[in-house]
Amino acid sequence: MRSSYSTVRSICARRQSLSRLLVGILLSTLFTAPVIADPAMDWVQKMSDAMRNLNYQGNFVYMHNNRLEGMQISHFKDLQGEKERLISLNGEAREVIRDNQNLTCIWPASRKVIVDVSRKNSFSPIFIPEDIARLEKFYQMKLLGKDRIANMSTVIVHIDPRDQYRYGMKFWINEENGLMMKSSLLDETGEIIEEVMFTSLEFFEDADKPLIDTMPPIDDNFTLVRYHSGDNSKTFDADHAWQLSGMPGGFWRESMLRREIPDSDQFVQQMVYTDGLASLSVFIEKNSSLTEDGVSSMGAVNAFMRVYNGHLITAIGEVPALTVKQVAESVTYQSH
Repeated sequence: MRSSYSTVRSICARRQSLSRLLVGILLSTLFTAPVIADPAMDWVQKMSDAMRNLNYQGNFVYMHNNRLEGMQISHFKDLQGEKERLISLNGEAREVIRDNQNLTCIWPASRKVIVDVSRKNSFSPIFIPEDIARLEKFYQMKLLGKDRIANMSTVIVHIDPRDQYRYGMKFWINEENGLMMKSSLLDETGEIIEEVMFTSLEFFEDADKPLIDTMPPIDDNFTLVRYHSGDNSKTFDADHAWQLSGMPGGFWRESMLRREIPDSDQFVQQMVYTDGLASLSVFIEKNSSLTEDGVSSMGAVNAFMRVYNGHLITAIGEVPALTVKQVAESVTYQSH
């Protein structure tokens, strides 16, 4: 009898030891096993890094608002930072130059040059997301297969929104170097509303980089507008009594300021929001003409206007109409 009890106790002891060993192995695995990377996210990150850090020049077509535009881009990065030049190849001649400080827009036909603060993704149809990991909470990324663009092999990544407040995107990413070869902006039904596709793309070494003057030579016939220096439009601290409560999750405020409207004593307040992929702006100005709310759209851009407390509230951005309407209707003035 004693022997049987001893045997049972021995078996139980071995089982307890085995259980502790298995639990130890499991906990060790949980805390030391490497995180399995998402291949789709990795490709989008590779694309983001390549488009910002490589030196390249290429031609692409831009489809929007039932129009097709040809454009050329030159981009390089050195110790001073990024510099980029965008030139239209058809229609009205125009040129955009961006570096780390300035965004310069040139319209030769109207003899006008506008200089403003440099903002990434605010001037070019080539949109590149930055904070890839942050996007995952509000977008699902998945690989769709492969394709060829401009005779180059690409991987297709679909970025699908997890709610109805954002558009989706597809990227065709060069397998060899990570550059974006094509992108499509998709509405709520999956239809294409904007598209960019490269027709040629080449690299150059730092020594061969093109000369890009931040401020090209202009004569006295040009009108020069420097927004951020206050020459034509003074900026002031924003009125923080203006609040909005209807911003969808994931959006954060990039900037908030008041700007004096030229040749008047009126001001317009602007608040810019982004989730890292989508972006929208809210403008607030005194108004006495608009009598009812209204919505408008042009391609991917939707806007909603609302009259509130003697002011015109306008929410506008490359987001669904539902989003700008919700945001504009949530704006209130909280004076203390």
